[in-house]
Amino acid sequence: MSVRLLCDTARVLAEARHVEPDRARRRAWFTEDPIAALGFRTAEDLVEAGETTRLIALIKTIRAHERGR
Repeated sequence: MSVRLLCDTARVLAEARHVEPDRARRRAWFTEDPIAALGFRTAEDLVEAGETTRLIALIKTIRAHERGR
């Protein structure tokens, strides 16, 4: 795995920590769960495609929505 992919993966998982505090579930989400809003690709697929910024923006939107509840 390249340095960029490692760094981007770490950034996404760090941001996702605020939505899913459980490390195992967060890791499973990253590798296994397709995200409908981003073309039914996994977070891992999006990072590999260079779409980390879009993914983090979505996570931040989810966080903002949860705070508004």
